[in-house]
Amino acid sequence: MTKYATLASITDVLLDPTTTPQLRRDTIEIYRDLLLTASGVDLGDAASVDHVDTGKGVAIGMTWAALCVDDMIRTQRFVTGLHRAIQDVAARRGGPVHVLYAGTGPFVTLALPLMTRFTPQQLQFTCIEINPASLRAAQRVIQQLGFEDFIADFIEADAATYVIDTPRPIDIVLSETMQYCLIDEMQVPITLNLMAQLPEETILIPEQIRLSLVVLDEAGDKIVAELGPIFSVDKNSLRIHSIGAANADFPTVRLPVPIHVPPAKLELTSGPLAIRTGITVYGEEVLYDYDSGLTIPKIIGDYPSAEDPLEAIDFTYHLAPSPLLWMDFVVPEAVAAE
Repeated sequence: MTKYATLASITDVLLDPTTTPQLRRDTIEIYRDLLLTASGVDLGDAASVDHVDTGKGVAIGMTWAALCVDDMIRTQRFVTGLHRAIQDVAARRGGPVHVLYAGTGPFVTLALPLMTRFTPQQLQFTCIEINPASLRAAQRVIQQLGFEDFIADFIEADAATYVIDTPRPIDIVLSETMQYCLIDEMQVPITLNLMAQLPEETILIPEQIRLSLVVLDEAGDKIVAELGPIFSVDKNSLRIHSIGAANADFPTVRLPVPIHVPPAKLELTSGPLAIRTGITVYGEEVLYDYDSGLTIPKIIGDYPSAEDPLEAIDFTYHLAPSPLLWMDFVVPEAVAAE
């Protein structure tokens, strides 16, 4: 079987909503092997492991970016969501759909499968990558698979500061440059920068990332209650922030943490507090709790009690000096005065 035929069969599985977990696992393993062979990447090389400090945040090292393909449900949902977005754009106008892929990593993982479903006359990618080793690997993958005609440009740049200068209008911005709870990585600065330069109709993938405060069970492996929303990244929130001060912090959100929380059966012996990450990739393609490494709740502390009281938590998403969700635990005044 040729490399193209192998990738086409991989795409068939990734786009099939009835794919079984075992078939998905086997298919992702084949996909990883194909990518490693085509890229020539040595995942054990010391230089590949190191992260890139952009000065405003962290771009993960080439090895870790490459291993994201193993987050199987994430890979499948993003490929499927991108496919549907491309179809939606193509249905309303002629000419190639132009995707700006910010943070391709060494494999161009989310774009490659769709190059077996469309022609270069139907689909074009502009690829941005800050890590020069990852960029070179991505170029090798495209060359090895014979997909050069799908690439409008490869750009070595920080997508968080890149000024868009392409002759063809951009229809879709694809950027999956995050960890759970938007820790460290550049998802927010990148999408804030790029979407501020594009018209309202431009599609953003993922469409929405939602952070919320939740309570887990005592074992810490199941969500039993949600206390409220913390932060949302979507076209609307990004545009509102851009109209104000694009480099300023996002507004602080204060969430009370009462001792008794619905449902009523939740007792003082509640499990830990955690931050939940919900991701809508596009349309009906959603990553739910525990589907992915991106949607595992992050434990931030014990649930309050009479002996260890807590009034509220203030959450502020900082852009500078680096992306960070800052938390300030607010204790009752009487406790604070002691």
